[in-house]
Amino acid sequence: MAATLAVYTSVVYPPYLDQGGFTNTGGTVTNPPGTLNISGSTLTFLSTDNSMAINATFTSSSLVQSCSGSGSQRTCVYTFQGSFSGALTLNGVPQAINGKTYQVSPTATQIGNGTTTFNSAYTPFYFSNTGQLVRSDDLNGTNLATYGTQGNGMGQFYGAYGLAVDSSGRIYIADTYNSRIVRIDDFKGTNWTTFGTNGSGAGQFNKPNAISIDALGKIYVMDTGNSRLVRFDDMSGTNWTASTTGLGSGAGQFAQYSTAVAFDTFGSIYVADIGNKRIVRMDDLTGSGWATLTQSPVTGSYIFSFASPVGVAVDTAGRIYVADASTPTASVVRIDDMSGANWTMISLGSGATPHSIAVDLGGMVLVGGGGVQIVDNMMQVVTSGSALTNGFGPYYVFGATPAPVPAPRPSAISLSPPSLTFSQNVNTTSSPQTITVTNFGGSPINGLSFATSGLFSQTSNCPSVLIAATSCTANVWFAPSAAGSETGSLNVSDDSYNLGSSQVVTLNGTGTTPHASITPTSLSFSAQVAGTTSSARTITVLSNGTGPLQFSSVVASGPFTQTNNCSGTMAPSALCTIQVSFAPTAVGTASGNITFTDNAGTQTVPLSGSGTAPVTLSPKSLSFGNVVQGANSTKTISLTNSLNTTLTVSSVAVSGVNGPFAVASNTCASVLPGKTCTVGVTFTPGATGSATGTVTFTHSAVNSPQTVSLSGTGIAPVTLSATSLSFSSTVVGNASAAKTVTLTNNQSITLNIASIGVSGPFAIASNACGATVLAGKNCTLGVTSRRLSLAQRRER
Repeated sequence: MAATLAVYTSVVYPPYLDQGGFTNTGGTVTNPPGTLNISGSTLTFLSTDNSMAINATFTSSSLVQSCSGSGSQRTCVYTFQGSFSGALTLNGVPQAINGKTYQVSPTATQIGNGTTTFNSAYTPFYFSNTGQLVRSDDLNGTNLATYGTQGNGMGQFYGAYGLAVDSSGRIYIADTYNSRIVRIDDFKGTNWTTFGTNGSGAGQFNKPNAISIDALGKIYVMDTGNSRLVRFDDMSGTNWTASTTGLGSGAGQFAQYSTAVAFDTFGSIYVADIGNKRIVRMDDLTGSGWATLTQSPVTGSYIFSFASPVGVAVDTAGRIYVADASTPTASVVRIDDMSGANWTMISLGSGATPHSIAVDLGGMVLVGGGGVQIVDNMMQVVTSGSALTNGFGPYYVFGATPAPVPAPRPSAISLSPPSLTFSQNVNTTSSPQTITVTNFGGSPINGLSFATSGLFSQTSNCPSVLIAATSCTANVWFAPSAAGSETGSLNVSDDSYNLGSSQVVTLNGTGTTPHASITPTSLSFSAQVAGTTSSARTITVLSNGTGPLQFSSVVASGPFTQTNNCSGTMAPSALCTIQVSFAPTAVGTASGNITFTDNAGTQTVPLSGSGTAPVTLSPKSLSFGNVVQGANSTKTISLTNSLNTTLTVSSVAVSGVNGPFAVASNTCASVLPGKTCTVGVTFTPGATGSATGTVTFTHSAVNSPQTVSLSGTGIAPVTLSATSLSFSSTVVGNASAAKTVTLTNNQSITLNIASIGVSGPFAIASNACGATVLAGKNCTLGVTSRRLSLAQRRER
C-alpha cells in the first residue's frame, strides 16, 4: 500500500534542525514558504524570508520515464529520485545534512510535484551483531567502531539482541544466551557490570531478548524464555518486579514476550504484541490502564491493520511509531495516540526486515534489521550502505538504538581515509597523500591543528575553526632514508564532540629499493644488408626490486634503433620491453649499446651486427689479358641488388689510360629487388703494352659508388720469336747449322705472307709458313749463316 503523507499545518524550526521535510509544486514550497531548485548535480532551497537555506550535492540519482495509453492519448511522466548531502543553514548557522528528494514531472528537465526530506548527517547509533557491539556516526559507517567478542566473559557477548541507552549515555545490553544484563559506561567497556544468572526466579533470566530504560533510569527486560517482562531499579536488581500479564490474546495477555518496550512522557508502557498483531499500552506491569490498537480508525473506504508489529517507539510529542514487518513490504506506521488518529504509513522498501524501532529526542526515527534505516518525517526512508555491516552482513543488526547527543547538534569530525600507507624508494620523497577532514555535525570544530611523527611530514589548508558542513585537507609525505618498515602518525588536535580532543591517523611506510633485471644481457644480430632495417629483437626489463623502477631514458647508440614501453614508473614484478632493430649504414661489423637510465642506476646491453653490401659486383676486377693492338675484347660485369627496394643506377663510367676501355652494353639503369643486371666492357688497345682502368657504378644504395678494376695488354698483330739471330764463326765456304724463328699470327684472321727474304751471308734453310698462317697459329723458319770466299763474294 502506498504511503499516506501527513499534512503540515505549522512548522516550528529549532535553532538547529535535526530532521525535516517539505512538499513542493514545481519549484514552489509553501511550508515553509520558499523556492526549491534542482539543477544537474545540485539541490538548493531558500525560504522566502532568507532564514533557511539548503545547499546540497546529489550522491546518487535516477530518472525514470513511465508512459500509459497510446496514440494521441499516450501520456508520460518522469520520476526523479536523488540522495544528497550538504548544508542546512538556519539564521546564518550551518548544519551538515543528508536527504532525499522524490519528484514526478511531465518533462525530464523541470521540477514536478514531490517531497524533499533531510536529517542531520551526524546521527550516531549503536547496534549489536550478536557477538559484539557496533557504533557508527551515520548510516555510511563513518568512524565505525566495535566492542567485544563472542563468549561469556568480561567484554564478551553471546546473542546480544537488545540494547538501550540511559540519559547518562551508559549502554545496556540484553546478553541473550548468557542470560544476563550488561552495562558499560562507554564504548571502551568502562565499568563493565553484569546482573543476572540463568533461571526463572528473581534476579534470573532465560534468554532475555530486549531491554529498555525509562525516564527514571529503571530497567525493563523482556525475559522471553520465562514469558515475562521484569523491572528493577539498578544493576543490583533492586525492587525486582515481574509483570503479572500472561500469555494469550485477551486483555492483560501477550502472545509472546520478545520486543523492547517504549515509554511516553507519562511513564506509560508500550509493547508491540507481535503474535496478536496489535500494540498495547499499559500503566504498569500489572496491565492496569490496558489499551490496544490493531487497525486504523474507520474514516475512509480502506482500513489499515497491523500485520506483524515488531517494535514500538514514542516521541516527545507522544506520537507512536510502529515497525511492521509485514510482507511483501515492511513499513513504519505513525499515529497520534492509541485511537489510531492520523494513521500515517511509509514503506521501508522491498526486502526490508525490521525488528526494532527507536526515536531520539530530536525526532529521528531509527529502524533496525536488514541494515539500519532512518525515517525522515514520514516522507522518505534513508537506508544504510554496505560499509556499515561489512564483515557480517545486513541481517545481523539487532537493537539499533540512537546514541544521545545534546541540542543543538554538536560538532562531529571524520577523517578519510582513517590511515595511509606509503611505499617509497629510499632517499626520495613520496607524492602527497590526502586526508580529508570533515565537520559533519551542527556546531564548529575549534582548535584544529596537525602534526606528524616519524619520517612523515604534512601541510594542511585547514582553518583553526572548521564550521559545520565544511571540509578541508591535509597532505602527508613520506621520505624514507633506509629500506624497511616505518610507522608514524598524523596527530589532529581539536574539540570535536564525537571523537574527543585528539585523533590519530595511522601512517605506515615502507622504504624500498629499485632494481632492474635485463634479459638478454647482450644482443647479436644476423648479417643485415646495409641501408635496410632488421626485424626487431626484444629486450625484457623486469622490475625486481622492492620499490618502483622509474625510467629516465632508454637510448640506442650505433646503427641501432629502439622503441619501448618502459616510460614512467614500474611497480615491483612488472615487465616492460624494448624492441631493438639493426640498421647498418656501411658494410662490415658494427657495434652499439642500449643504455637504460633509471633510479636503480645505469644498465647497458651491448649490441653487435654485421652490415653486408646492398649491391654486389662480380667480378670485382676484370682482366682482358693480351689483346691485339687495334682489336677489342668484351667482358661482362654482373650487378646484384640485395635490397628489398628497386635500385637506381645513375651512371656507369669507365676510365683508363688512353681510353682503351669502354662500356659496350648496360642493362643496369633500374634493378628490381633481388635481381641482377649486367654491364659489358670492351678493351681496345691502341698500342702495345699493359693498360689499366676502372668501371665506376654510381647508384642509390649506401655503398655507392663502387668500382671494378680493369687490366689488359696490347700486343702486336704478328710476332716473331726472336728479333735477332746470332751465329757462331763459320768456315769460309761452309754453311752454319740452322737457327729457327717462329712466326705467330696473333690476329683473329688468317695472315697472308707475301714474301720472306734474308740479306747478307744468310739463307733460309727451311720455310713452314707458306703463303698463309691461320688465326692464332704459328709457323717456323730455318736460317743458316754461310761465309763466302773472296772469289765467291766477287762472283756474287
